[in-house]
Amino acid sequence: MANMNRRKPGNTNKKSVRRNPVSKRNQPKKGFPFLAVAIAVLLIGFICYFIFAVEKPAPAFSAKKEQIKKEELLPDKPLPQWEYEEMLKDKEVLVDIPEEKRSTTPYQMQCGSFRKKEDAESLKAQIAFQGLNSLVKKTGDWYRVILGPYERKRVAEKERHKLQRARINGCQIWLWR
Repeated sequence: MANMNRRKPGNTNKKSVRRNPVSKRNQPKKGFPFLAVAIAVLLIGFICYFIFAVEKPAPAFSAKKEQIKKEELLPDKPLPQWEYEEMLKDKEVLVDIPEEKRSTTPYQMQCGSFRKKEDAESLKAQIAFQGLNSLVKKTGDWYRVILGPYERKRVAEKERHKLQRARINGCQIWLWR
């Protein structure tokens, strides 16, 4: 069997249709641009209307002259009506200031409480690197890391802030036991 051509048989006698490279869409239209001229005339008319037809505000009169006159016309200062102003110049006021009450018991700062003595000793070493002295005190099954005694709470607060800058947090200040 012979190979059959499955394509449709074409006419070779037809003239080839050649398309025009410039299509009708790309060709400029010939004629006068009425729409563009109309928009330009309307725009110019609108601008001229606002330039010539709108009323301009009247120039503001000078307000500075009136303010100067008002300042010159201020009334005289009134005379004092009360007598206590003169009496108070000669008087003394006595105020009782109570003395500071200082606590008789000292303060302590506890920075940790551990079950293992090694953990308490490591915290004590970290505190020692900051230049502070601490104690490891055993109470029951717990090992507490304590700083102090401090006479005033302000000193204990100052050292607690020093420890917080070194990232040792959780220190509490209590009365000494």
